[in-house]
Amino acid sequence: MDKLHIICVDENAEITFKLLHDLSPLAEWLTLVQCNSADDALSKLDNIDRQGDFVALLISGLIQCTGDVKQLLDVVAEDVRFRHSKRILISSDTSKEVLINAINVAHVNRYYEPNWDADILLQQARVLVTQYIFAKGIDYEKYQAHLDSETILKRMRRSV
Repeated sequence: MDKLHIICVDENAEITFKLLHDLSPLAEWLTLVQCNSADDALSKLDNIDRQGDFVALLISGLIQCTGDVKQLLDVVAEDVRFRHSKRILISSDTSKEVLINAINVAHVNRYYEPNWDADILLQQARVLVTQYIFAKGIDYEKYQAHLDSETILKRMRRSV
């Protein structure tokens, strides 16, 4: 209970493998989950929520849900259970329509193309998880050694 999860979703197994590899330093305090379809991701999201755990970060490609015209990130953005969960879009499609939808509908926090820089992705994931912990009201002190210190300092400055 109260475990934090990062869900990595893409139909291309190479992308999810690379995500898990690049984010592996976070695995000592977060659970990394790999999914190869939107349906698999939705099922795991439901299970995590049912267990009382938290989805801190969802990293996904442009994956459409079965039987729905919506993208996975859009569906998750509309689900109140995951309103504080942070979202990253991984896509090589940089069309104006895709980017507008990602911002306005899916409320993505970051966008990367499949040739992302591993160090930047890892740092940004740490920042987003830190922001999630504060947004959700989770006691950050037990995670403090793993969180982004600059984000903590910004938060503390606002609290004073």
